[in-house]
Amino acid sequence: MRKSKRFLFVLILILVVGTSALFSNSLSPFWTIDMYGNEVDQTIFKNSKLTLVNVWATFCPPCLVEMPDLAELSEEYSINDVQIVGIINDVYSPNQRIFERNLQTAASIIVQTGANYTHLIPSEDLYNLRLKDVQFVPETFFVDNTGKIVGKTVIGAKSKSEWKKIIDENLRLVN
Repeated sequence: MRKSKRFLFVLILILVVGTSALFSNSLSPFWTIDMYGNEVDQTIFKNSKLTLVNVWATFCPPCLVEMPDLAELSEEYSINDVQIVGIINDVYSPNQRIFERNLQTAASIIVQTGANYTHLIPSEDLYNLRLKDVQFVPETFFVDNTGKIVGKTVIGAKSKSEWKKIIDENLRLVN
């Protein structure tokens, strides 16, 4: 009985320590491009206290529903040193035609929803740092001005009022 308890304890310890090492707590360093082909790296975070990073997909209705609210919040919270960045999770394809079609679809969605904040194309860096762990969209997390992930990850779309509460909670973590 005693050996089984010890084994169970060691197994739990390995799982806790091991799995915590699997999840990156930083979104730095990375390199990618935005929707317009401009190079972007971790310095995108340095001028804001907090960045809301929203991982979305063109096939995801809840993602598209919350984008107009995120656009409004992007403008409202800019005075609080908060920015919003989107990552379009389904746009990349090694097939150039499919990639261009997906990019056009994403660009159309951004215009239709008024989501005029920065949107990034996933890169291998972003995939290895965070996107490999994304299982559902939308998924949103927060990053401080050094690229460190702060607060809790949010799964699913939220209303504007819900986002305000969540942003305010995360702002308190970096102030």
